Amino acid sequence: MREEDEKAFFEDPEFQEALRKYEEARRNGTSLYMDADELTDIAEYYMVQEREQQANEAIRLATELHPESVDPQVFLARQQMFHDNLEKAHEICNAIIDQDDSEVRFLHAELMIREQKSREASDFLMRCYEQMTSDRANFLYDSAGVFMDYAYWDEAQAFAQCLLDNYPGYRKGPSLMADILVSKGSYEEAIPILNGILDDDPYQIDAWNLLAESQGALEQYQEAIDSAEYVLAIEENNQRAIITKANCLFHLDQLEEAHSLYRIYLDSNPQDSVICYLDAVCLADMERYKEAAELLMTANEVSGEMSPEQFNIYMQQAFVESRLHHLDRAIAAIDKARKMAPEDSNDNEYELQLGRIFLENDRASEAGVHFRQALHVSRDRKKTLFRMGVAFADVEYYQLAKGVFEMLQNSYGDSLNSDVVPYLAYCYSHLGEDERYLSSLKEAVKCNPQVTKVLFSPTFPGINPDEYYLYAFKSVHGHFPTDGE
Repeated sequence: MREEDEKAFFEDPEFQEALRKYEEARRNGTSLYMDADELTDIAEYYMVQEREQQANEAIRLATELHPESVDPQVFLARQQMFHDNLEKAHEICNAIIDQDDSEVRFLHAELMIREQKSREASDFLMRCYEQMTSDRANFLYDSAGVFMDYAYWDEAQAFAQCLLDNYPGYRKGPSLMADILVSKGSYEEAIPILNGILDDDPYQIDAWNLLAESQGALEQYQEAIDSAEYVLAIEENNQRAIITKANCLFHLDQLEEAHSLYRIYLDSNPQDSVICYLDAVCLADMERYKEAAELLMTANEVSGEMSPEQFNIYMQQAFVESRLHHLDRAIAAIDKARKMAPEDSNDNEYELQLGRIFLENDRASEAGVHFRQALHVSRDRKKTLFRMGVAFADVEYYQLAKGVFEMLQNSYGDSLNSDVVPYLAYCYSHLGEDERYLSSLKEAVKCNPQVTKVLFSPTFPGINPDEYYLYAFKSVHGHFPTDGE
């Protein structure tokens, strides 16, 4: 079941009333008769809530009252499957009397997917669909949902497309396709579908959220903020929209506003380690390193030992602790990140970071050792040299940085020019090489306005990058340039 369908189902008053009756009977110790599907839904609810003991109690009652009913047996098989007991899951599944029930077919497909047989699962469900004479649209919709649960987006899209082609009036078809396309990263394809959904129903919160996330992924940050604000106008505390808006404000360098929204979210969700990490990055960008370090400690505490975000947390900790001149803590964080890296990863990243850390903490000789090692193990010497130059500039070794960037420009020319020129302008500005600064800045705005803005927005706050050269010229010469200057 898709997440939005599951959420809507469990919030439905009819389900809530059944849950209330069941829990009241359990509390009072009174006997209770309920249909098999009601008890199975309650067990599913408990599983989603990670309350497996209560789920087992509900499904036990279901099997006692309805020993031959399909739904409880499907639940038991899927429970075994989620515990990786595939043999037992197959045994339960094959023992179900009604093998033509859609839920049993979906269970067979899930077991195939678990056994890395996604093609066989897709073919199986399509054969089932072709043999059906009723409820075919719902079967296609739910088949797509099976593959979505396992992030098999191409297979899910094939069923969604079949649904749209054969049942164009099916109400949930467009939102299903849009959800799949966004999950695949096909944002340009998703946006027209989402706009169509919103033309029909401008209060469709899920569509607004998907639209905002798609626009944000395409770096259409202001449009994404506008879409998120439509959600917040409908539902003031919509957590998903709050995070989308915060992320876009961060990318627009509106850091205080982004931090405020991250805080609003974390007040309600203090255990969300991903948002703790994002807010810490935001604080670090505002040079509020002590607060960032504290938040990263929280992120470490609430995230799992092998959670996907743990690597990023350690790397950000290394950066922040170095900024605070806590050298030992920064090195320890790098060591932890290195231990989490895949076996085929390159040590180049860690050596670069260690070089930067030692340089920032006035340990130039040790920094040199790590930078040389980074070059030695690098799979892309040009990129590694560029990142070394960035590290030198970042810790205010502008002369060294200038030397690296000029060497890159002379050695690699146009292949790196758009990346190098903004940093050369940045170095020249700090070294007082005014004419080189002005000419490089003029070129930087043309070839890479995004990086130029990142580097020079503190120097020219509130000014469009196209006008940086004018104000830089005035700063150097005391007047704006005339024609030809």
